[in-house]
Amino acid sequence: MKDPLLTNKIAGAVLAALLLVFGLPQLTGAVLGGGHGGGRGGELHLAYCCVDLEVQDHAAADEPAPVDLGTLLANASVAGGERRAALCKSCHTLEEGGANGTGPNLWNVVNRNVASVSGFNYTGALQAAGGVWSYDRLDEYLKNSQAYVPGTAMAQRFARDDQRADILAYLGSLSANPVAFPQPAAAATPAEAALGATGHDASPVNHAAKTIDSAAAEIADAAGETVDETDHAGEDDVGENEEALQPEE
Repeated sequence: MKDPLLTNKIAGAVLAALLLVFGLPQLTGAVLGGGHGGGRGGELHLAYCCVDLEVQDHAAADEPAPVDLGTLLANASVAGGERRAALCKSCHTLEEGGANGTGPNLWNVVNRNVASVSGFNYTGALQAAGGVWSYDRLDEYLKNSQAYVPGTAMAQRFARDDQRADILAYLGSLSANPVAFPQPAAAATPAEAALGATGHDASPVNHAAKTIDSAAAEIADAAGETVDETDHAGEDDVGENEEALQPEE
């Protein structure tokens, strides 16, 4: 049976979509204090489209962006790292040819094979770790040794990135041929930074286009649903007519 309110439903869906596209920008312009006169429609639309961008930009500004290890090491202090490594000296010797203590000697530690100092009794966890002590791995180990290598005998945590960078710069200096620091990451352009902070293109025009596309999709979905209802209604009518035409037995 055909829905008597089908036409009203279609008109309502189209009207709601039009209000979404054209009504909200006007309301936003009035709230923001813009749009005096009749020739400012474009400005009102841009103000509406940029509202969520501004909110997200302020939220992103409150959280400092993470700094890559290469940049941290480029600005690290070897002297500062030596002072901070005073704690390490309670377990490790740092000079070339130094004896092992509670921990192994740390001369030439950067890019040295893990668990490779002769004569030191390493835990099974470090022996199974494999690889070499790169700056990145040493950074993770100093950040939280127990979390990075569960089961290691070393229990040390340096939470601050800049302090770990100082220590790493000092450890890197403990060699006749120091290993070069990793290269700092390339600085992001303003557009790339905005994209990373908001998760979408920061261009107001592109954002406006996406808003209109979304509204158009809603109209298309609404029209599709009403067409389906009409088709199903027609099928039901046919079915009833066929059933009525069947002869009695």
